[in-house]
Amino acid sequence: MQVMGDKHSVIEKVTPKAGFTDHLIETEVNAELKKQLRERGVRVINLGERRIWARAPSCSACRLLSGSDAMILNAWPLSREEIIYRVLVPSMGYLKDLLSQLNKESMRPRVMKTMEVSLKSENALTARQLQALMLAYKKGFFDVERRTSLTDLANVLGIKPSSAEELLRRALHKVVGDYLKGLD
Repeated sequence: MQVMGDKHSVIEKVTPKAGFTDHLIETEVNAELKKQLRERGVRVINLGERRIWARAPSCSACRLLSGSDAMILNAWPLSREEIIYRVLVPSMGYLKDLLSQLNKESMRPRVMKTMEVSLKSENALTARQLQALMLAYKKGFFDVERRTSLTDLANVLGIKPSSAEELLRRALHKVVGDYLKGLD
């Protein structure tokens, strides 16, 4: 999707799919903007004075990211040619591979900042648990209309379905436990 001219636009959520990408965008919503977007083939739904939902044909970055194990957390447009994506990846090695793929597509990616998830507390997810949860979430395992099966996840992870179930169960136990402790 081409970035809107408004430099105050924030793409709050980006959900890449096979041929299109859904965007939740905070921006100044007006009739001219909606008209311009619709002329470019973007489906627009107004969600208030400062927010729209837009479905557009996927850009090359979103197509590549949607086929990866990275999760796009949000994105900010800098210009018509530049977008900052905040992504969650399973490992630093995976990030390097992803950057290499983006470079091969002539996208010139730059890493602005990295943060490593601390795995030191007793309830912290292991790297493998984080990988399994990210994969399950991205592939739609937790969706109401489940888009993938435990067997499919196990195949991607290279383990038996019973092992994948145990891995996810232990990871979810930690995540839910931490969430509920945070409510106190």
